[in-house]
Amino acid sequence: MAFEIRKQSMTPVPKAKPKKRGDYLDFIRSLPCAVSGRRPVEAAHLSTANPPMGHYGRGKGTKAPDRWALPLHPDLHREQHQGNELGFWARHGVDPHTLALSLFGVWSDHGEDAEPYAVAIINQHLAMRGKLPTREL
Repeated sequence: MAFEIRKQSMTPVPKAKPKKRGDYLDFIRSLPCAVSGRRPVEAAHLSTANPPMGHYGRGKGTKAPDRWALPLHPDLHREQHQGNELGFWARHGVDPHTLALSLFGVWSDHGEDAEPYAVAIINQHLAMRGKLPTREL
């Protein structure tokens, strides 16, 4: 049996202004920092595209959709946007797209009751990197 391999071009992604989800951003701001476990946090949108995960980046002058936001301490949020964003996440040992989708998923599934699930996910990520704070989150 013979198979033909065809080279397919990427079809352009339709441009649409992302919907803002204030309730989701409030949820993100209620969580500990995804890198340090500290509070307070800001909702830090990922700028770098990851098409296999469904993230096509930002438009000119716009943020990525809110599902691509992660909780970051204000100092780390500023650092995230200076220079190479993927380098920032790599230095901190975080897969930002996977974590963002995990947090958005538990929020989608559990709504107002999602915070303990999301905190557990963040704590597991921190523990894997040996960064779990000694104080209770």
